[in-house]
Amino acid sequence: MCRVNTRSKSETKRYRNMLGSYPTGVAVITTRDNGGCCVGMTINSFCSLSLTPALVSICIDNQSSNYCTYYNCRGFTLTFLSEDQEAVAMQFATRGANKFSQLDCSPNKDQFGPSVPNATAILNCETYQRITVGDHLMLVGKVHQYKQFDRPPLVFEKGRFTSITNDQAAISQTAA
Repeated sequence: MCRVNTRSKSETKRYRNMLGSYPTGVAVITTRDNGGCCVGMTINSFCSLSLTPALVSICIDNQSSNYCTYYNCRGFTLTFLSEDQEAVAMQFATRGANKFSQLDCSPNKDQFGPSVPNATAILNCETYQRITVGDHLMLVGKVHQYKQFDRPPLVFEKGRFTSITNDQAAISQTAA
């Protein structure tokens, strides 16, 4: 076992690489700022917290340019990307990119932010709690609506995008 010493840049990098060996789903989180403009970013720090009430969490780095917007948002929309949406993930991960060029950003009373079409699932969440944890904001959302589609998810592992193959999906279904 290695001791974690995040004061060392090389140890921080090794630690981050180790964490990256755990595959995660990829999502886009969107909301609107105080002026009504759409804001969005790619995340892979999603967690289901509770079924009753239906709560989920996401984490946002304190250094994110969107930190204040998400800290103050009334709610947010999570779109879980499908395996063919790597370009969407990169678009929303790139600072300064026109992230919403392909999305309808007109106000929608049923959603806190726009959703990405052709996704695996969409969750519309009201902000339930904000918790400062280390160098991140944990934003807890109460799910008001969700929609699921029959599409394989986009996965991030070891610094790259990947997907669940048919063989892996069959193994997962057998294990369930």
